[in-house]
Amino acid sequence: MKKKILAMTLALSMVFGSAAMLPQGVIGESTGITASAVLTAGDYNYNVLSDGTVELTCYKGMENVQVNIPATIAGRKVTMIGEDAFANKKITGVTIPEGVKTIKAAAFNKSTINTASIPSTVTSIDLPSAFYGCDNLRTISVSASNKTYASVDGALLNKAKTELLCCPGGKAAYTVPNGVKKVKKNAFYNLKNLQTITISDSVTTVEKEAVRSCHGLKTINIGAGVTSLSGVESNGYALAMDCESLTDVNVSSANKTYSSEGGVIYNKAKTTLHFCPLHKNSVTIPSSVTKIGYTAFSHNNALQSIYIPNNIKTIDRYAFSECSVLSSVILTNGITEIPESTFYGCGKLTSISIPRGVKKIGSKAFMSCRNLSSVNIPDSVNSIATLAFKYTALKDIYIPSSVTSMITGDIFDATTLIYGQKNTAAQAFAQKYNRTFSEITTPVTRFAGAGRYDTAKTISVEGSVASSKTVVLAYGLNYADALAGVPLASKLGAPILLTNKDELPEETMGEIKRLGANKVIILGGTGAVSKAVENKLKSNSITVERFAGTTRFETATKIANKLNPAPSEIFFVYGFNYADALSVSTVAAVKNAPVIYLKTDGELDEETAAYLRSVKRKVKNAYVIGGRGVISDAMMNKAGEALGLKTGKTIQRIAGSDRYQTCEQINTIFKNVLTGKAMCVAKGLNFPDALAGGVFAAKSKAPLLLADNSLTTVQVRYIKQKKATKLYIFGAAGAVPNSLVKSISNA
Repeated sequence: MKKKILAMTLALSMVFGSAAMLPQGVIGESTGITASAVLTAGDYNYNVLSDGTVELTCYKGMENVQVNIPATIAGRKVTMIGEDAFANKKITGVTIPEGVKTIKAAAFNKSTINTASIPSTVTSIDLPSAFYGCDNLRTISVSASNKTYASVDGALLNKAKTELLCCPGGKAAYTVPNGVKKVKKNAFYNLKNLQTITISDSVTTVEKEAVRSCHGLKTINIGAGVTSLSGVESNGYALAMDCESLTDVNVSSANKTYSSEGGVIYNKAKTTLHFCPLHKNSVTIPSSVTKIGYTAFSHNNALQSIYIPNNIKTIDRYAFSECSVLSSVILTNGITEIPESTFYGCGKLTSISIPRGVKKIGSKAFMSCRNLSSVNIPDSVNSIATLAFKYTALKDIYIPSSVTSMITGDIFDATTLIYGQKNTAAQAFAQKYNRTFSEITTPVTRFAGAGRYDTAKTISVEGSVASSKTVVLAYGLNYADALAGVPLASKLGAPILLTNKDELPEETMGEIKRLGANKVIILGGTGAVSKAVENKLKSNSITVERFAGTTRFETATKIANKLNPAPSEIFFVYGFNYADALSVSTVAAVKNAPVIYLKTDGELDEETAAYLRSVKRKVKNAYVIGGRGVISDAMMNKAGEALGLKTGKTIQRIAGSDRYQTCEQINTIFKNVLTGKAMCVAKGLNFPDALAGGVFAAKSKAPLLLADNSLTTVQVRYIKQKKATKLYIFGAAGAVPNSLVKSISNA
């Protein structure tokens, strides 16, 4: 029996030869059974497929050579180039033999080939990964006899040459051949050398994600025939996903479906903004546009600020989501909703003022804006959806009583303090979800924007006038010429708007247009508001009148003459600080009385003296605002003498121990002038918000309270006496905190 077993073993050894010596689980190719271990022949590892043909799995040959793949391996036909077969190989090119049918995923992944020759027999190429990362590849050539694929100008097309399938990665610029109708998904995928794509006029469709991860791509030119940029209407970001260097997409003027301006895509009528390139750092939205489309600016990495003009009525979902450096957003009153995820993930955004007219704040609207610390919600909003302000830096927020719907308890982070009024949705929300609630008993309206220029615009559009043929324009970074202008603006029924010296902000120009103004009065010379700003206004068919002197003193007198040639009262303020002038601006405006600058001591300014002599017999009362430290008794007496007034009787000083007490004194002394039921509040340590708000305060005959982080005893006493029924706040919570508003309300 033992002899029979030994004989059978020897016989099997002879039959199978070396196969009997293979490791466990491995059967040699001569059995006709697919091996489970690596088979090797020459420069290749391979598998034997079930039909007896070969799949190449790895090239192991020489580097920096042209590789001609053999048609057979170990006597078997090669029919498949397997996954990663040539991945990362340093070879100059590859010729694929007749007989190969399939090229699998990542077959040439990140290899250095610059040419690839495809035989007639190939029927399946796993795209785009087959040639993924082939940055040197400039030519894919296909046999003319191939019934599935073709090549033109080194790119891979379908046989009919109507669909572009794959552009090789070595090209810096590529033009889609004429005759192609469709650019397929991933046709331009991960091509780091590609800088320019031109879509020919024959193309009608560019599929969603046709252009993707081309990190060096800067320009896309779209031909006249394109009628479908798949994804643009529903997902603009998909047009050039992860193409973070893209700055311009230009559409042929002959295209009947789309248009472009400044490298941004619109529909033909330019009523919808479809797509902004991811590296576009500046966009001016045309006046014809009424809608910003879905994901239109999503993932932009260069846009730091955006002005949404009044003509925009709709902002679609995700419009500005994950704009990595967007820090300033100026919204205007055309929109009625901040929809889902509009500003999701805008990590640089620190403050937002939602304009009056917005009724709904959608889910995740500002979610993950991790530096967002100041939000102004107007009393037009009635609904705030789940996660709207989740994962932000909001320490507190005021929710107006207009809000009646606050869906779920996950709107804010758990540490966000909720300010609001009693028996409102805000209080109910806080109680239901165990959040801290702080009651503000007096109704509050806050006029705030993305900076001083936007705040001035907001005060104008929401608080001052519906329309005005005239606007008063002042330099936004210095008070010198502007402070004397509040009474003039009030008399004209015009808002005070602010500008930079050499450039008119978009929000200011937009408000001038909204008002329908045809005249702008500039306060100050070209050293404050340059000729360039004046020319910008004139180019928009606006008449410009400028009040300017060689000094701030002379400018004030010119404004005074325009305001009232025969004033019965005058207010004198120190010409080198703004606090006292701000405090008295509302009273002066109501009284139609000029504000004139004085120095601390010495002689009267020549222009001031001349002006005072011109109104000597007209002025009956004058007031010096501020203590002796800013305007001395001697200077006060000289001003009085120039007017023929007696100190202490017809010219008197109004002053407190500091700017806040001086403001309180003015409000108390002129309480019969400031008869409005409301109170206006502005930051005492800066001038722009109070300056722009002075016209609104005068219109309401409301006292202007200058305050900072806390109230003085004198201010508390005045507030209790005033008993205002409404609070108007000028500036964002960073300027006038909600905690201060609560203190005023409590007082």
